[in-house]
Amino acid sequence: MGLFGYIKRYSGIFLADVATSIGLYYLWNKGHKYLVPTVSLCGIGASYLCCHLKSRDKLTSNDVIVITGCGSGLGYSLALYCRQLGATVIAGVLQMDCPSVQRLEDEGVIVFPLDLMELNSTTGFTDSVRRTIAEKRLVLRCVINNAAVMVFGEFEWQTYGQLKNQLEVNFLGAMIVTQELMPIIRAHYSRIIVVSSHCKTQPIPGASVYSGTKAAISAWATGLRVELKKYGIKVVSVVPGNQGSFIKESNIFTRQADHFEAMKWVMSNEVQKFYGEYLYRYMKYFSSLVKNTTVQTVRDGRIYEIFEGALLDRYPSATYKNESWRYAIYHTLFTITPTFLRDRLVERFVHAPAWTKEDAEKSVESAQKAMNGLYNRYNGHI
Repeated sequence: MGLFGYIKRYSGIFLADVATSIGLYYLWNKGHKYLVPTVSLCGIGASYLCCHLKSRDKLTSNDVIVITGCGSGLGYSLALYCRQLGATVIAGVLQMDCPSVQRLEDEGVIVFPLDLMELNSTTGFTDSVRRTIAEKRLVLRCVINNAAVMVFGEFEWQTYGQLKNQLEVNFLGAMIVTQELMPIIRAHYSRIIVVSSHCKTQPIPGASVYSGTKAAISAWATGLRVELKKYGIKVVSVVPGNQGSFIKESNIFTRQADHFEAMKWVMSNEVQKFYGEYLYRYMKYFSSLVKNTTVQTVRDGRIYEIFEGALLDRYPSATYKNESWRYAIYHTLFTITPTFLRDRLVERFVHAPAWTKEDAEKSVESAQKAMNGLYNRYNGHI
């Protein structure tokens, strides 16, 4: 953490000390000198307490951090960052032949294959983690459940495979990895970090399935935090932020064009006719968001500050957020506005292609033809 980070982190204490000094000066000038020692002691005590609550642990090479979803984006960036902090990092990647693996291994990261959709792969990964910790006599410091899949597209368009993929990777996979490692987590008083999303509090159209998985894993993390507290295990949720730059850097949209092709492949003629031009405008718009598919680290320094706090704070918060002023304003409005206005704000926030009056007129005609065909089919008419 640099100088600016320290100033930002302890700015509250600094302001409190300034306010205390002003109060002491006022009391002295007003003749209440007998109160000055009492107020001074209270101020010193409060400052010490704040510093103690904000204190952080240190990482050594004996500390292990396990991170899932390290093939690109946030997981890849966190693996490299945790190595810089001095920890031993065990990374799970979907494909061992991806370009990021060589860079991770060059930096000393231990990499194992991990496909959260395959139980054998998941248990094989956790077996490798246990074996590495035992052989090298390491301490499991933290498990970061980062792996996630996001498929953009309206719910009706998404294929069974896409629904299953998001549910198993984003939610079920994290639970299985954590459950498999629970004996070590209990023994080492490890920390569990769950990567959540703003979508958990305000689901967005086009990502209703993804939002549902993030709401589910956030609810699980909340229950787990209270459940494991009595055993000395801390559970923390992290919202890394969904700013446009972060989405592009995280590579979570990399396969979006492929996802759209899969949707069209299984989509019935009736569905394609109903959505018409809107379907293709939608697909073209979101496919265009993928500009760079090369593996790169996330450049937003605030994300690393957030994760460092979630990882090392001795008294961590339940949730750590990386939130721009735009996100803060929008999500505050989402909370306090009535439903009809909130829905309009959500649509404006997502800024997806609009469903026009012409689209609606064509869809009504298409739907009527489809229903007539259905009636004729089940009534034996040609």
